[in-house]
Amino acid sequence: MKRATEKGDAKIPPPMPRGGEIFGAWYDHKAANNAVNFFPTYIRHTEAEWYGKPFILSPWQEIIVRTAFGWKRADGTRLIRQVYIEIPRKNGKTEFAAGLALLIMLGDSEFGGQGYAMACDEQQARIVFNKAGTMVGLSPALAKEIEVFKTSIFCATLQAGFLPLSSKAATKHGFSPSFAVADELHEWPDGELHDVVHKGTGARRQPLEILITTSGEPGIGYGWELHEYATEILSGKNTNPSFYPVIFAAAPSDDWRSPETWRKANPNLNISIKEDYLAGEVALAEGNTRRIADFKRFHLNIWNGEAVGGIDMAQWDACGGRPVRLEDLKGRTCWAALDLASTTDMCALCLVAPRIDGVDGFDVWWHFWMPKENIGARMHKDRVSFDRWIAAGYITATEGNVVDYDAIRAKISGGVPHDAMTGPVVAHVVKISELAIDRWNATQLMTQLLADGINVVEFGQGYRSMTAPSKEFERLLGKGLLNHGNNPVAHWMATCTTFITDGSENIKPAKPDRRRTSKRIDGIVTLIMALARTLAAPEPEQVPGIIIL
Repeated sequence: MKRATEKGDAKIPPPMPRGGEIFGAWYDHKAANNAVNFFPTYIRHTEAEWYGKPFILSPWQEIIVRTAFGWKRADGTRLIRQVYIEIPRKNGKTEFAAGLALLIMLGDSEFGGQGYAMACDEQQARIVFNKAGTMVGLSPALAKEIEVFKTSIFCATLQAGFLPLSSKAATKHGFSPSFAVADELHEWPDGELHDVVHKGTGARRQPLEILITTSGEPGIGYGWELHEYATEILSGKNTNPSFYPVIFAAAPSDDWRSPETWRKANPNLNISIKEDYLAGEVALAEGNTRRIADFKRFHLNIWNGEAVGGIDMAQWDACGGRPVRLEDLKGRTCWAALDLASTTDMCALCLVAPRIDGVDGFDVWWHFWMPKENIGARMHKDRVSFDRWIAAGYITATEGNVVDYDAIRAKISGGVPHDAMTGPVVAHVVKISELAIDRWNATQLMTQLLADGINVVEFGQGYRSMTAPSKEFERLLGKGLLNHGNNPVAHWMATCTTFITDGSENIKPAKPDRRRTSKRIDGIVTLIMALARTLAAPEPEQVPGIIIL
């Protein structure tokens, strides 16, 4: 788009939103100039190298401000009532949104104005709110007009306020917002809160909603719903001149390693996000499917799904240095994990033992259980050779249509005799430091194993518990430090495994929907759980006078 500026005056207005003629749209140069000049005059940056400096709009920000505040309806009110901004991380969207909130609050001069910072939780909503409060504190001119409190930003002259809003939509009926800022929409499970706030603007003369987000998982949540609507308007499939969509993103086919692609998706490149930072992230991501997917999602704004990457099977295959039998771990200290999954499905036990050959890393051993009934039908449906793995001793098939937990107890502790028991008892061969068990459906077996003398630890499978060991798994796998002994069941499960992220760099394995897919990942889950307990283990005590290298 061609445009020129001279002392804040735009000689060529930005294009009129498609369909604006319906409202008798016209462009108000003075209003646009005033809105643009509000930023360097009154707004100061709140962090990093720009802290305290005047907020001079980047070109992309200036276009948004001129479009949103310059285009008017025949009655002189703003044409645009919703601004949707979709942009990668680190491009200053939250700082921009906080400045826009103050601009609307003061610039509209609406007596009794109500503004709200919205997010999927109040803590997230407070990010924009707190930035706006900091901006007031950094500007003597704003500080004369506005008071900042813990739960509100208030202008006494206009009796107008700006507040953070919790996600409970049911308590918001009866509100009459004049403006709102919605942050990180890709994390919103639904649009109930926005719908309540949006309907509340009906009594206002020219309400304005600022909707900002990065990309998320396609097909999931309210962010995707708005993304789809925005792309329809941008493509011309739909027309709504009151909804102004702005999307900065690379195409899935673009070279994610290329600086040209980075520039395409990041309008603040080398301003708030640096090219050398992205180059470093590319270097870290090379060869790691999850990190590559994360880079595309968070830095190129490509909606690529929450399940963002699987296991690099070339790395996995390179880790099968030698067979690992239970007897090979005799007398060694091991950390163990048990995933009971479902009684009608496969259960997994994993042991990890620190290497004893002076090399960092672990030897890994698994055993699996599944019900014997309908194995033939499952093999046909899942196209997996369970019978061969049972014959080879990797899986124990228990009688009936559910897994017999007594067989699992017998194998781990020997605390109960069982007809399906084959081979040695695990606790008679190795020293089990800890056995981590997912607490779901495991109370009775946990109690029995504790009575048998096994040190059982409850272990959840959420982000909090799984993030650190999942990343440790990736590190060990990438460095060839997990000797998995070429266990064929674990190999199959590795091919089925993908990882999900919550957008805050927390990750965990994605549990497949057992009703819709034959994929199983229980062996990989137990490996990660066992690694978690190694990370939690205290460092070995050193004898005075002896240095352990």
